[in-house]
Amino acid sequence: MSPTPAIEILRAPQLPPRRLRTPRPGGGPAPGASARRWAAPALALSLLLPACGASDPPEVRESGCPRCAGITRAGALPQGDIDECSGVVASGLHPDVLYVHNDHGDDPRFFAIGLNGALRAEVNVAGAAALDWEDIARGPCRTGGGSCLFLADIGDNDGERDSYTIYGVPEPETLEGGPLASTAEVFVLSYPDGDHDAETLLVHPTTGALTLVTKVNKGTSGVYELPALPAAGAPATLVRAGSIEPPAGSARFTGGDVHPDGTGVLLRTSSHVLYYPMTLDQTVAQALAEPPCVLPSPDEEQAEAIAWVPGGWDYVTIGEGEEAPIHRVSCQAP
Repeated sequence: MSPTPAIEILRAPQLPPRRLRTPRPGGGPAPGASARRWAAPALALSLLLPACGASDPPEVRESGCPRCAGITRAGALPQGDIDECSGVVASGLHPDVLYVHNDHGDDPRFFAIGLNGALRAEVNVAGAAALDWEDIARGPCRTGGGSCLFLADIGDNDGERDSYTIYGVPEPETLEGGPLASTAEVFVLSYPDGDHDAETLLVHPTTGALTLVTKVNKGTSGVYELPALPAAGAPATLVRAGSIEPPAGSARFTGGDVHPDGTGVLLRTSSHVLYYPMTLDQTVAQALAEPPCVLPSPDEEQAEAIAWVPGGWDYVTIGEGEEAPIHRVSCQAP
């Protein structure tokens, strides 16, 4: 029997020094880390008050927020090939299974793990390249049926790319046997206003619309959408649908996930976890235009990956690094 997870000590947010992640030569883990903390909403609100003479920060929502308790360590990534986890999403077919992938420098593949981190399967993706995979999402397949995973090759730290790629693969029906293989549909995307670095892919669970949130070191990020997936291989141009700025801490959005029932969006920055309520008739971009709630943010090395746990309002987070902890935050519905 596994030991009972320990509850993390809760501390007030501390704004970490901002830094760009440097490419890892030869596929090694990204160096360095910064402290990340969270506090109860009342304390967070007090920390968000502007200094004398400073401009007002974005608003923080005080109602309609999930009610969250403590942070627990649910497990850790398995020793071995998952050494720079950059994205996570929960399975829609297999209970208590998460899909994760590495950042740049790895082969085109992803992994199925248990909520405790135990390795369930490795899936090699044919027809794909892994230039800079930054996030993974789940939603309806392009053809309108089934559950598909979408792997986002959208990183561009140096601003050198003309286009970006989303790879769509059916969710594996089985996780048994040796390494699995899947063939990707390839969706080539570009921005209407030049190159952007991004680490956040959001897929609407009903419509399948794609939303990308860009990553900046300060100021506002762009929100771009694609209402429907194009035919595989046909280039498509994203539509700018708004802008977004965190209410505190780091400006760098590093991951996100849409609630499986379409009623809320999680976004993660290098320092905070934010929740944006969403109604069934809203697009993701419309939800992101409203003030967010500030939710508990575990202390992790280079915080990047976040996903809802199906069947409720809990969410998991994973940082980068070998055998990185898997943290679970227990929440109740707003």
